[in-house]
Amino acid sequence: MTSNMLHRKLRQPGSTTTWDTQSSRPRFQGALLTIAAFALLPATIATIMRVLPPSGDPAAQLAAFIPYGLIGYLLALCCLLVALVRARGSLVLAVITVAVVALTTLHLAWLAPLFVRDHRVAQTAEFQLMSLNMLHGGADPQEVAERAAGADIVILVEATPTALAALKPFGWDERFPYSVGDPKDGLFNTAVYARFPLSHSTLISGSAFQQWVMTVAVPEVGSMRLIAVHPCNPYCGGDRWHAEHQMLRKTVMDNLDQPLIVAGDFNAVDDHGPMQALARLGLKSATDVAGAGWLPTYPADGPLPPLLPIDHVMINKDLTATSVSSFGITGTDHRGLFATLALTR
Repeated sequence: MTSNMLHRKLRQPGSTTTWDTQSSRPRFQGALLTIAAFALLPATIATIMRVLPPSGDPAAQLAAFIPYGLIGYLLALCCLLVALVRARGSLVLAVITVAVVALTTLHLAWLAPLFVRDHRVAQTAEFQLMSLNMLHGGADPQEVAERAAGADIVILVEATPTALAALKPFGWDERFPYSVGDPKDGLFNTAVYARFPLSHSTLISGSAFQQWVMTVAVPEVGSMRLIAVHPCNPYCGGDRWHAEHQMLRKTVMDNLDQPLIVAGDFNAVDDHGPMQALARLGLKSATDVAGAGWLPTYPADGPLPPLLPIDHVMINKDLTATSVSSFGITGTDHRGLFATLALTR
């Protein structure tokens, strides 16, 4: 049988399609492009909010999920690459794919430093700092005391008189003879405990929750300033979140002439505008310095793992972090942070 005869045999009656006719559009191409478009929409919004940080409360709530824009870009990129191969040379699709590759790389660049240890060399002995939001004092006192057994400085956010009294039977006062903080009955505020002297403590005024500034004198290390923070979250309303972060930024600026630690519940992720502002002042997350990776801390009391890293230990150039880890405590919706720090000079 000749090739012409085979060609005629494979033609279907009433059809112009032959065995060697290619479809003008690969199957499922539309579905791939639709999935890519839906993935790109939230991812692009995340990028815009990272580059142009919002200050309003509703937008700030949405901006907390900026890091997850990377997932949208990766999904879109997979779909676009498959579609590009199947399209066999579509210039428009190639340009879109290259743009998505660039945006994916940008988001990776924002996250990658968390996994790479800095070259800050410890020049002094190390000391340990622990930070925990107790959720209206609901954190299990025995678990808190056990976690704090290896700490030198402890910051407890949303502490109550009842919660702090419950720590005493576990040798809390013997471990931490120095403290700053005045939780009022019926309210939840911030308390700082230390094995070493705390002095020159000042309450940041105008904040919905207590935020303290103080000096810590660590033996074999030296004196440093410590700011225990808990600015209002974006759900407080009235733009208090933005206003209180501005107050925090001013306080940081007033204490940059010496070793500085800023730790607690920031109610903000690294990509939020206020956190970027602190980074421009020279503060850096201890998680970043230690290369400890992705450490989301909230919410920690649901069926899903925590999604948002809103608790931080931040340090200026005079300090380094050799390790940072998170831990869970029964009775609170935050994971705590445990950081090992030292001076770099």
